[in-house]
Amino acid sequence: MMPPGLRCFLAVAQAGSMREAALRLRLAQSAISRRIQQLEEELGVQLLERGARGVALTPAGEILLHHGREATQLTERLRADLDALRGVRRGHVVVRLVESFAASGLSAALASFRAAYPAVTLDIAVVGSEAILASLRDRTCHLGIAFNPSADPEVEVLASAAEPLAVMVAPNHALAGAEKLTLAELAGLPLVAPSYLGSSRTLFDTACRAARAPIRPVLETNSPHVAAAFVADGKGVAVMVPRVLALHAALGRVKAIPLVDPLLNGGRIALLARRGRRLPAAAEAMSASLARVLEQQAG
Repeated sequence: MMPPGLRCFLAVAQAGSMREAALRLRLAQSAISRRIQQLEEELGVQLLERGARGVALTPAGEILLHHGREATQLTERLRADLDALRGVRRGHVVVRLVESFAASGLSAALASFRAAYPAVTLDIAVVGSEAILASLRDRTCHLGIAFNPSADPEVEVLASAAEPLAVMVAPNHALAGAEKLTLAELAGLPLVAPSYLGSSRTLFDTACRAARAPIRPVLETNSPHVAAAFVADGKGVAVMVPRVLALHAALGRVKAIPLVDPLLNGGRIALLARRGRRLPAAAEAMSASLARVLEQQAG
């Protein structure tokens, strides 16, 4: 549907490098470079400034990027209309989501979706909430599931559910019998906190300041397996979204204890899409599957 040169140009503009674009398109870098050069010759302008650290858009490239995104949206609308006529038999859906939903929730959504639409292909990756918003704005993904996403006029919330943080401890830890805990009770304990790559860390730091709790993590990580290993060995405790460690909790390696804190209990996980973007039929169907899982969790 889209000219090969324009498709390659948009991939390079979004990725920031020929190498990354080649990986995304599954083409050789030389093929991408050749197609973009042909496009530049057809248009009579230079689109990219090539350097040792990657590529940058020229003023002409910025203009083409704007119109290319509009062309992408028109192409998606055409495909959506055609899909609606014949039903969802095929398609490709790109989803970006946070680790917590990938660990618990995604499997149920995938099971129902794949049973209904086996011919639809999926591209699902785990990234941070801010990266999800950026992908939605750039139209490089159809749907996103983020934790406490910041307000964005270009992004709308399709569904959401509560996602409180909790204290994760080993079953034999001294605090394991507590029904609830406060941040003050964690002061002085070896503690794992989410890394600054995720939105939950911002929420955690804000809550500690508000509670005037002098908590300094001894370990920061964006890996649930690293956090689980630290906690399960009895080295300390973790403040995280319990869903991130759902597998380890199911195996009896860790358990969650609720926190008495309005900020940490106010977290939400949200299904997001770009505002005003008409999703292809396959993406609409995936959105419905994800929304059902969130609604069940909210209930």
